[in-house]
Amino acid sequence: MVGSSWLSLASSGIAAALMEGDCTAHSMFKIPVNDLNSTSYCHIPKESQLAALLHQTHAILWDEVGMQHCHGPQALDRTLQDIFGNSKPFGGITVIFGGDFQQILPVIPKRKKEDVINTTLQRSQLW
Repeated sequence: MVGSSWLSLASSGIAAALMEGDCTAHSMFKIPVNDLNSTSYCHIPKESQLAALLHQTHAILWDEVGMQHCHGPQALDRTLQDIFGNSKPFGGITVIFGGDFQQILPVIPKRKKEDVINTTLQRSQLW
């Protein structure tokens, strides 16, 4: 995490440790872990300190997003739209996704290759 005008984070703890702020997306945005699905929201109350920080944020840099299940970024999108009362993608905040999309796929236990590929961000309506 950097300053209040932009946030920098990653999907994995290893990648996050290499960034200023040392924060994962799940930790920063309170993305559900066990019950993440296509209608999930992040656990960010509208009157929280995190919501206040997000109101000051102009851009989010999310590294290693290729290893993230698409429901994570979708949950953040829905949450920011709700917090800001703005139907633009991510409530109007610019989100920059980074990483090598051919390097690693999301971990989905006991699934076929096609099923795992269908959970990637590139198969999401956000893409």
